[in-house]
Amino acid sequence: MTKELENKNQPRANDEIDLLELFNKMGKGIKRFIINIWDIFLKVTVFFIRKSPYLIAFIILGFLVALLKFKTSDRYYSSDMTLRSNSVSNADMIAHINKLHFYGEEENMQALAQTLNLDSNEVANLVDIEAYWIIDENRDGIPDMVDDKSKYDEDTTVTHVSSRFDVRVKTKQPQDLDIIREGILHHINTNRFFEKINTIRLIQLRDRIAKTATELSELDSLQNYKYFEEKQKGKFSEGQMVFLNEPETKLYHGSVFELYGSKQGLDRELEIYSDIVTVLDNFTPPAQPENSYLHIAKTWVIVCFLLGLIFVVVLSFRKELISVYRKY
Repeated sequence: MTKELENKNQPRANDEIDLLELFNKMGKGIKRFIINIWDIFLKVTVFFIRKSPYLIAFIILGFLVALLKFKTSDRYYSSDMTLRSNSVSNADMIAHINKLHFYGEEENMQALAQTLNLDSNEVANLVDIEAYWIIDENRDGIPDMVDDKSKYDEDTTVTHVSSRFDVRVKTKQPQDLDIIREGILHHINTNRFFEKINTIRLIQLRDRIAKTATELSELDSLQNYKYFEEKQKGKFSEGQMVFLNEPETKLYHGSVFELYGSKQGLDRELEIYSDIVTVLDNFTPPAQPENSYLHIAKTWVIVCFLLGLIFVVVLSFRKELISVYRKY
């Protein structure tokens, strides 16, 4: 009996020993991993400290290149305008405005001046005009950002805002923003296709307003007749009082206010959004240039630092790299 108990308890003891060994090995593995990470961190830190003169020299070189770039280039300013397309889709409107961007890329200033209905002197300081989608990241109906990198496609979490889009202008003279805005609006309003679509839209709006007004008048007349005339006719019959169910007036009341709301929306659409596009947010005078020294230095310092890092790595491990190169 005692041997049987010992034989039963022996597997449990072995299991406990195996678990202890497992945890012991796991602890040693974690310890070795931490020690290796710390060792790598120390080696990298020492490497950067030893090679810091080279890296600092490359960083200084980045600031000098940025300064040279800043001194030899013109300053330009960037500002955004938000538009609402009333007649055609945002896709069509953005594509139409971006013709101006292509003229700027090709440096076709004559075509740009003609399209904007401006003098050549007035577009001489114009750097770029480009239209972008506005992004709703969480599909909550609130505009979140301008897709100025054209990297957002519509999916389950991101959508293009259909009620507005963005136009960004870059110019060397921020005081020219007003005439550039008028030029952009001229470019849009002189499109014959957009003009025809908008004319049809306005005619349909006026027809709907007239029809809604007629329906309101008829509904008011029907409500008055139902409530007053029929009610008075049914009250008395040969000197006796006749109790009848009164007509339901709430139904007409709700219909009247629904029609009034519809008519007010149509009136607002006709009054505020009668043009092909509506300016929702105008250009604001920029305070700082887009290509300021800090902006340029940020780019060139990073580039020169990475070049310096590659240089010191190659310089430090040149023998190993040469031996690896010779093997292949």
